[in-house]
Amino acid sequence: MAITEINRTIDWIDKEIRFKRTGSPIQLAGKLSMSVRMLYFYLDMMKSLGAQITYSKDETSFEYINLGHFKDGLKWIKD
Repeated sequence: MAITEINRTIDWIDKEIRFKRTGSPIQLAGKLSMSVRMLYFYLDMMKSLGAQITYSKDETSFEYINLGHFKDGLKWIKD
């Protein structure tokens, strides 16, 4: 998998999280055409880059604990 593809996927997940429209893990994995296991691999990668991510059953969406966003799918920037 190319670095640019990874960056684009992280950017896409980031937007879905910021707008609270990820849906359940199964739904988000389906939107991305990947397995739930691969989705969690990406979420773990995003966490290792500085994002604090949790899942809200009330919102039915992943959320950032601390506000921020990814720039170019590489760098976590706090808002």
